[in-house]
Amino acid sequence: MNGGTGRVPRMIVGISRSPASEWALAWAIGEARRRGARLLLVHVFRPLAAPAADYRFGVLGVPRDPYDDSVEHGHELIHKAIARAVGWMPGDMTIEEQVFPGRPAVELPRLAHGDDMIVLGCRRRGLLRRLAPGSVGRACARRADCPVVAVPEPSATALAAAAAAGPVRSYWRRWVPHRGAQTAS
Repeated sequence: MNGGTGRVPRMIVGISRSPASEWALAWAIGEARRRGARLLLVHVFRPLAAPAADYRFGVLGVPRDPYDDSVEHGHELIHKAIARAVGWMPGDMTIEEQVFPGRPAVELPRLAHGDDMIVLGCRRRGLLRRLAPGSVGRACARRADCPVVAVPEPSATALAAAAAAGPVRSYWRRWVPHRGAQTAS
């Protein structure tokens, strides 16, 4: 808890279409459980400047609202990220979802206060992409009054090695030697 205020800190996770945001979500779930924090899963979408022609009428000529469609798509994106990252959310966690228009680099730091933490996924990028401005993570780190964690997406070779090793029953089995096992010195 926050020192004396009674407020439980939040882990604010930015969800996008990238696989890196799924890795960030998986990390944030584990960290939130360890810290006793709440999870806030956020998808920020860019509002449409002018609705496309096909948004005027939906099925059977009923008018459709592009804002509602974007919000619905954002919630679907969050649910897909949960399914891909961990399968389902643990029952002992407090989880909130928010989907709204704006720029992620501006809106995510606006949500964070005090002991909160912003968690973002970062993709592996080539040299030219690294030189180009526009990283949401960098912009959040400049604007936020709280820690910003960038969870890297694993490389293709690391994923291939993990897949070749086969399924692991638990995290601790992989990293902690069994009793009586010899460790390399």
